[in-house]
Amino acid sequence: ELKLAVDHSPLDSTMLRLTWASTPGKVYDVLINADLSSPRESWDGLAGSQDIPADLSGTNTLDIALPFPGKGFVAIREKNAPPLFFDDLESGTGDWTTVVNDANGNTQWEFGTPNGSTGPIEGADGSANAWCTGLGDYFSDSDISLRSPAIDLTGVSGAELSFAAFRDADGFGDTAVVRFLRAVDKVQLGTDFPIDMSVFDTDYLTITIPVVAGALGETILVEWNFVSDSSVDAFSGLSIDDVRVITAAP
Repeated sequence: ELKLAVDHSPLDSTMLRLTWASTPGKVYDVLINADLSSPRESWDGLAGSQDIPADLSGTNTLDIALPFPGKGFVAIREKNAPPLFFDDLESGTGDWTTVVNDANGNTQWEFGTPNGSTGPIEGADGSANAWCTGLGDYFSDSDISLRSPAIDLTGVSGAELSFAAFRDADGFGDTAVVRFLRAVDKVQLGTDFPIDMSVFDTDYLTITIPVVAGALGETILVEWNFVSDSSVDAFSGLSIDDVRVITAAP
C-alpha cells in the first residue's frame, strides 16, 4: 500500500503538504473523503490533483488547500501512466511509412491481414491487421524498413518500446533490427537492437526493448528493418502489431 505523509506546508501553514514515494511510469490521484465509512476506491478525486506524473527524484511533494472545513481524510492512488504512443493498427495506416532499401523492390512492408505459406493468418489477439514483410511470402535479397509515426519524447528521461511480433523466416540467413531515428532528419540515434530471427513463432509474442538514451528528449520514429538473404524460401517473414511506447525508469 502506498504510504502518504501529510503535514502543514512550510511555505503556507494554511495548506497541507503531501509527500509520497513515486515510481517512473506511474501517475497519481489525490483522493479525499469526509470519513472512513466507504471504500477508498469510491472516494472523490481532488480537483486539479489528478494524473500527477512521478517525480524523477522518486519522491513527489504537493501542497494543497485544506479540502474540508473540519476533519477529513486524504489518500493517494497510483495507476499506470497512459502510453506515450500506442497503435493497435485497427484504424488504418495513418502516418506509418515504408521504405525499400534494395534495388530489386521485390518485397515491401504491407498492411493488412497476413496470408503467407506459413506464419500468421491474422493480427495479434485475432485482430484483422498487422504490418508484414509482404502479406504473402517475402522474396530473396530484400532490404525493407517500416517506420512509425512521430513519437514525442520531449521531457522523457526513460522509455520502453514493446510490440507484438510473429517471426517466420528461414531461421539462419534473414535478419531484422529495430532502430530509433530522429524524426526531423531520419538520423539514427543509438545502435541497432537485433530481433532474433532464428526463432519460429507459433503465435505473436511481445518483444520489449529500452528506448536508447540518445532518443530521449527527441521526437523520434521507430524503424523495423528486415533483410532477407539470397536463398529462395516459402516463409512469411516478420509481422508486427500492437506497438506501444511507455515511460520507464531511466
